[in-house]
Amino acid sequence: MSLKQRRSKHLGNASQFFYKEPLHIVKGEDVWLIDNNGKRYLDVYNNVAHIGHSNPEVVEAISKQATTLNTNTRYIHENIIQLAEQLTATLDNKLEVCYFCCSGSEANDLALQIARHYTQQQGCLVTKNAYHGNTSAVFQMSPEDCPIELREDWVGLVGGPREYLENKQKQFSDCLKVVEDLKKTGQAPAAFITDNIFSSEGIFPIPEGYLKSMYGLVRSFNGLAIADEVQSGFGRTGEHMWGFQHDHVVPDIVTLGKPMGNGHPLAAVITTHELAQAFNKQYGYFNTFGGNPVAAAAGLAVIKYIQEHGLIEHAKSVGNYFKGGLEQLASSLNMIVDVRGSGLFIGVELRSSGAASEALEGLLSEGILVGQTGPDNNVIKLRPPITFKKEHADIAIQGIKKVLSRKG
Repeated sequence: MSLKQRRSKHLGNASQFFYKEPLHIVKGEDVWLIDNNGKRYLDVYNNVAHIGHSNPEVVEAISKQATTLNTNTRYIHENIIQLAEQLTATLDNKLEVCYFCCSGSEANDLALQIARHYTQQQGCLVTKNAYHGNTSAVFQMSPEDCPIELREDWVGLVGGPREYLENKQKQFSDCLKVVEDLKKTGQAPAAFITDNIFSSEGIFPIPEGYLKSMYGLVRSFNGLAIADEVQSGFGRTGEHMWGFQHDHVVPDIVTLGKPMGNGHPLAAVITTHELAQAFNKQYGYFNTFGGNPVAAAAGLAVIKYIQEHGLIEHAKSVGNYFKGGLEQLASSLNMIVDVRGSGLFIGVELRSSGAASEALEGLLSEGILVGQTGPDNNVIKLRPPITFKKEHADIAIQGIKKVLSRKG
């Protein structure tokens, strides 16, 4: 029985492959993945290995801590406290309480619980094609995956950057109507939540004023602002540590995940003392593995590496170079509709989902791994480790040019 057949037998088919013939990856080195035949692939997709696959400093931190102690958070340990201190130091000083968990889904689920308890409201505003996770609650907040017939009436879908850029006044008035509809069902919004690079919407940098407008709206109805930094955080979008900082706002709750442990399961919710005290008074929160000493060691190593290697500015510089090269390509290839993004999170919008799917497979044959996203699934998603260099961008640009030129 093949490895693919064994996987299907014991893991089922819930987790889909990216490609017609799945890759069997056995090793990772910085921005490269290596398959079972020794073929190397330039990884322009995987944001989990945020500071490079098998980063030696993260590996050393995990290994060193694992040989000493790994237990739950019922005990005092230096690592988790240091991690909380270092994370909150990058945020507005009112955001200083951390809850640690193991995934972005858990973080967003907890953020919703905190918001609902504090506001005593049940609804939630999300953008029209958002993805925020896969627990029963945040699945509802993920219209990218949740079919309309399964969506519950506490979820209100609002326009994102595309609608805001097209007509700000209409986008805002449409949002007001969504809120009024929620209120009619007795489910005023407890929160408005955004992924701050709008990955599932087709990848958009935050338009100036968008978050300010939406945060003001939800707060006017006594709701809270949640910044989902699972994809946009840790310097990926360049210039700032967190995506929401591009619009100069301060959310009430921030959620972190994916890149936080460079592949080691680690996530967090960061909020204010006021919200935390209100929630802890009635509920409290414990996560067996959230912020355990080994996970916290990984998180500390990631932050240290980002800071010591200037990776936020690096993401901005290399991202601008990469985006500029893709924009030049777009000027000569009719198939490309738009190139947009921030830092090392870039989308190349094509004329159809079929073209994007073909490009995905074509780039695979060229040894380049990319993703696919957007409401019409017609955007090539470029989201490499932020150790990605200009020489890697050149390889990716030439590969994209070669593959898209075949189609005119």
